[in-house]
Amino acid sequence: MVLAPIERLPVELLQPIFIAAGHSIALIQASSYIAARLSSEYVYHSTCDHYLTEVHGKRAELSAVQTYLFASRWMTWNFLKFWIMRRYSSTGCLCGQTPEEGCFDAQWPPNFEDASQMIFSRSHLPQIAVVKGRIPKKLLYGPWNQDKIEFLRFLLWITAMTVDWMNAETAQVAINGRKQAVMEQNLEAVELFNHNRRLGRHADLETVRFAVMHAGCDRSIVYDTLLAANLWYNKKNARYHAELHEWCHSRTAEGDPKGRWLQRKLRESCIMSSQEEAEAMFAPARRDLDPTTEAYDGGAEDMLIEHKLHWNEVCLLPFLWSGTSLVAWGSQLLLSVDI
Repeated sequence: MVLAPIERLPVELLQPIFIAAGHSIALIQASSYIAARLSSEYVYHSTCDHYLTEVHGKRAELSAVQTYLFASRWMTWNFLKFWIMRRYSSTGCLCGQTPEEGCFDAQWPPNFEDASQMIFSRSHLPQIAVVKGRIPKKLLYGPWNQDKIEFLRFLLWITAMTVDWMNAETAQVAINGRKQAVMEQNLEAVELFNHNRRLGRHADLETVRFAVMHAGCDRSIVYDTLLAANLWYNKKNARYHAELHEWCHSRTAEGDPKGRWLQRKLRESCIMSSQEEAEAMFAPARRDLDPTTEAYDGGAEDMLIEHKLHWNEVCLLPFLWSGTSLVAWGSQLLLSVDI
């Protein structure tokens, strides 16, 4: 194969041409030979500096480039952490500013283990909040190791990246990835899917049924899935699911305390055993689960673990006039209350 003149240039010339051309991804995509020659830490870091910290050109084009970068094989969790530390260590915050330049609540060092513990606001955003591309498929399926969970959680908390639901293959990968997380009984991965609508439909009774009847009824996962299903269920009437109650009766008859435990959680969630029972019941607006009811010691293999999550916290926002406040849930306004 005859190489084009630009393909025959030494790396020392290719790199400055690539950068001078505005870090042209089209140049890399046009030639696998050029792409290989430009595969270096220097180019990767320079490209991230250019595309992940500020807006260049049209938003749609920038999102496409960001999608390409995060889907690349070299974009690993270890690389992204290293780039972030190199890029922001001088300012001491992901916002990219020093206190003298306007940073008023430095988040440093970054909490890479659980990015949701870092506090940002509209007046104090991380620079990489400009990233609005698509979450790469490599982060949407198992096996669910800690690196993958931390990477995905970071992108969900810090950036505006979303799943490309218009792509049928990607959508199916995300759906299967959620089931894999439940089957692997990986609570942290399940929590990401349960509490982030960007990763798919909200949890419902079918999600609970799958966790109970097809994935071993891990108590922590079932508990969190029920919490999420209750959170997103905004109807006043009670629900019912005969199959789940039958499973509880069967396990209770076998002497398994998990049967009584789950039945109590179902009733706390106003999930009854029949339509008649559900219609006859008054369902409260809030369906709170109590981790202490029907509690039992199942040993290391059957523990109930409950994490404090920040994804959809309820907060009280004082209003400008005296005596009134607003209750906000996530990004939704619920009601006005007197205080």
